[in-house]
Amino acid sequence: MIRFYNPDLYYRDENSNEAYEKLIQRFNRGFSLNQDSPAANIMETEAAFQIEMALPGVDKKDIRVEHEKGILTVRIERSEDNKEVESYSRKEFDFSGASRTFRTSEKIDTENISARYENGVLTLQLPKKEAFVKPSRMIEVE
Repeated sequence: MIRFYNPDLYYRDENSNEAYEKLIQRFNRGFSLNQDSPAANIMETEAAFQIEMALPGVDKKDIRVEHEKGILTVRIERSEDNKEVESYSRKEFDFSGASRTFRTSEKIDTENISARYENGVLTLQLPKKEAFVKPSRMIEVE
């Protein structure tokens, strides 16, 4: 912090704003995902895993989901004609070219993976194979 803050009000390093911004970006990156990796919530139930990914403003036709060799990949591939040219004074997110991968296990029934996109949230259902689904049973209370 000494490099970026100087109590002498008359002295100002001309590169201090840029250096400070880079420091804050590095600090924030430790606590959140970068823009190339959309945020995801993963839940497990007895019968399936569910992945929810936040993809606000993305068209359904630009989302590609693929499973190959134990890797589930979600990609955002926007075509050039979809890109709007605007001049931003500051731009902190952009999902074009973003991707996220998940390693799946032998528990997943890969033939029945499903995806639904609604209200900016992609929901992936990864059902478990029958052998890994634990049947519920009633326990008698004495």
